[in-house]
Amino acid sequence: MLPFLDNGKPKLGIFWYDAANQSLFGVEKIDAEKASFINGRATISKLHKTYWQKQHHRAEAKCDTKSVFYQEHNYTLIPRGRIFLDEATDSFYVCVGSWLHEGVAGCKVDVEWLHELLEDEFNLPADFEFVIDYHWDLGHGWSEELM
Repeated sequence: MLPFLDNGKPKLGIFWYDAANQSLFGVEKIDAEKASFINGRATISKLHKTYWQKQHHRAEAKCDTKSVFYQEHNYTLIPRGRIFLDEATDSFYVCVGSWLHEGVAGCKVDVEWLHELLEDEFNLPADFEFVIDYHWDLGHGWSEELM
């Protein structure tokens, strides 16, 4: 069996950011060219909430008590983001919360390093921008807004 080979094409997707270790985890992505535009933007259809729930149940079933998915029930309490492609400008942007500039649990976020991590992981052009959006702030999500 051949290992997964990255085709070098830009990707859209979701991720979580581990500020203490300055790394990404829970990455899900698709080739940008395969995404459909809705209201002028494209992204992966997978939701953070759905991905987290699946990983949480998997960690519980395996009794993987060291997994962040086991330890944390609320996916919104970990820094996360989503990569989009804007149809009008053909440019990529990454939505994140204010944690990008405020830091996480006493850890300052190295924005340049995170930019580089995302550029490498999602094969993004270097000119992509971060967009701060309330939805991706720690403790917030669509489900909480509906309550």
